[in-house]
Amino acid sequence: MKSQWFIIADDFTGAGDSAIQFGSAGRPVRLLLSTQGKSPGVRGTAAVVVDTDTRFLSPDQAYERVEKTTRELYEAGARSFFKKIDSTLRGNPADEIAAVMDAASYRFALVAPAAPRNGRTVIGGHCLVNGRPISDTEVSKDPFTPVKDSRIASILERRFPGAVRELGLELVRSDGGRLAGKVAEELARGARVFVLDAETMDDLKAAAALIGMDGVLFVGSSGLAEAVASVQAARKATVPRVPLGRSLFVIGSVTAVSALQCARLAGTGNATELVVDSDAALSSPVDELQRLLSLVRSAPAKRALLIRTSGSNNPGSAALADKYSGLAISGFLGELTLRIARDRGIRFLFASGGDTAARIAGAMKTDAIDFFAELLPGLPFGSFRSAALGRKLYFVTKSGGFGGPDAMADALALVSPEPLPRKELSA
Repeated sequence: MKSQWFIIADDFTGAGDSAIQFGSAGRPVRLLLSTQGKSPGVRGTAAVVVDTDTRFLSPDQAYERVEKTTRELYEAGARSFFKKIDSTLRGNPADEIAAVMDAASYRFALVAPAAPRNGRTVIGGHCLVNGRPISDTEVSKDPFTPVKDSRIASILERRFPGAVRELGLELVRSDGGRLAGKVAEELARGARVFVLDAETMDDLKAAAALIGMDGVLFVGSSGLAEAVASVQAARKATVPRVPLGRSLFVIGSVTAVSALQCARLAGTGNATELVVDSDAALSSPVDELQRLLSLVRSAPAKRALLIRTSGSNNPGSAALADKYSGLAISGFLGELTLRIARDRGIRFLFASGGDTAARIAGAMKTDAIDFFAELLPGLPFGSFRSAALGRKLYFVTKSGGFGGPDAMADALALVSPEPLPRKELSA
């Protein structure tokens, strides 16, 4: 178990897209939704990832839960930890890094949230999305976890006052001995956390090369996970063929990226789009559930289904103005997904938005998901057995801001490669 990786993530989709990087041929990564009563050393897996579901908690609550989870794993024999944080710093990164370091006795942390394949980079200590500081993007206006400061050190200083150091691109791209020497020098001066610039995967591999240093905790997103796990390229999944009518997309994310992806998928004609009235889901959930199920029953049986919230095209909706409403809507989507999966015999399920994906898994009554590979970059693919349905479903998750405009349409094309005949598209 000492050689097995344990990834501590703060939300569902982040858990999947980072953990899959540690997979290997014939050895999946297992995502545990609960560690209660379970041995963490899961046989036959390359890595174990735990979703602590702490992104929306207060800093102190997040610290307490992550510290407890990590300590239990450590006491059971786990040693190789990777702390997954959001590539745009949402949530409680400083508190959760401190929790893992305290619980597993790490000497220092290397923090590199860059995910170059998804347009996330770190330059001059600032987190950028497609070249723009996150403080100038929609991340700063996130209705639940807004990030107003793009400088990573500023966010971490609250938990590590005077102990955060920034390592620029020039140093990261120097020979490995110089980078390691600088880290050792600053450790002797009291440093505990190092923020690394990274613009490319080669930059992240330079950070990963420090794996031999004693007491280092790697902290990052899917990019650093890929580098640390020595994955050279995104792996394609061997995808089972699923009829269009047995595929379901449930989109709880309210990002502009997700809205565009929904529009592109609906525009293919291969999926019927149904919109959840967010206000009705909060005020009259039973009535809204019955309305949507009635629409599902009348939808063409040979088309995929696309379910999204009304907030996908209206991020300022009052229904999504606070995290408690958001959690309620995610729970509503979980129940709706279960009902649709049962009624239509769904075999392939695509969930976007971390909390949405987690609530769907809870509604399906599964406590573990096996991820095998990436369907597309940033889209981990796997399967789980639903106790509520009594059968297995194939499963893909996606963070709301990840992927190109056609990510959902391309995912459906991989799973259901035969398009509908023209006469059925016009039905």
